[in-house]
Amino acid sequence: MAAKKTIITLTTDFGQKDHFVGVMKGVILNINPDVEIVDISHEIFPHDVLQAAFTLRQAYSYFPANTIHVVVVDPGVGTNRKPLAASSEKGFFLAPDNGVLSYLFAENVINEVREITADHYWLKPRSGTFDGRDIFAPVAAWMSKGVSLTSLGEIISDYTAIDIPCPALVQPGIWKCKILAVDRFGNLISNLTREQFLSLLESAEQKRFAFRVGEQTVSKISQAYAEGQPNEVLAVFGSAGVVEFCVNQGNAAAVTSLQAGKDILLKVI
Repeated sequence: MAAKKTIITLTTDFGQKDHFVGVMKGVILNINPDVEIVDISHEIFPHDVLQAAFTLRQAYSYFPANTIHVVVVDPGVGTNRKPLAASSEKGFFLAPDNGVLSYLFAENVINEVREITADHYWLKPRSGTFDGRDIFAPVAAWMSKGVSLTSLGEIISDYTAIDIPCPALVQPGIWKCKILAVDRFGNLISNLTREQFLSLLESAEQKRFAFRVGEQTVSKISQAYAEGQPNEVLAVFGSAGVVEFCVNQGNAAAVTSLQAGKDILLKVI
């Protein structure tokens, strides 16, 4: 029986217009032509570390345990920020030290973090503007050929973790939630989990609620996108396990004029 191919996933903000993603794949395949490369997303909003962190969180657990996940959303490329290699029970993660692994840190997914200092695994010369090509792609490829994490550098504990936005009580019975991401369909993906919402509703005296989404009010949870009328904003429990706001065959972001980073209010009574 043939050995299973190692999988390397790529998540970037490079888009598909330029050569960047293709070059990273070329570097990987030049080192290990037997690896399997899977694109998670290359449409992260430019420099949006939080969106990249959220996207990685939604994807990594569905891959085999020896998968190598490469995340290059790197507004600090060329500075003294560290390149990181991290391990977990569910795979390995290569990323800049800018907080893009924060969901994994917060959920205790990561076992250890190392700074990648073994530059003989890098492409030379390093450009200073494209570490996806010069550091993360070749290191991932060498790892797929058996190079261990211990060969890449020393364990560190001073890595960067950004605050993960959580629903916050702003007045009695009123919670401020945040839009973490907007998907291709214009669905607004919030930071309010299904469990948090149900817990808040259960503790409310009248078991009633209303979301304020831009200028619209949503006071029920729908079961499917198709339940809504034209331009009606719905709330659903999305596949990410959080409350999403959508429009049946429409675009909730356009209808509400909201985007990632904006707030939504939840009132429970």
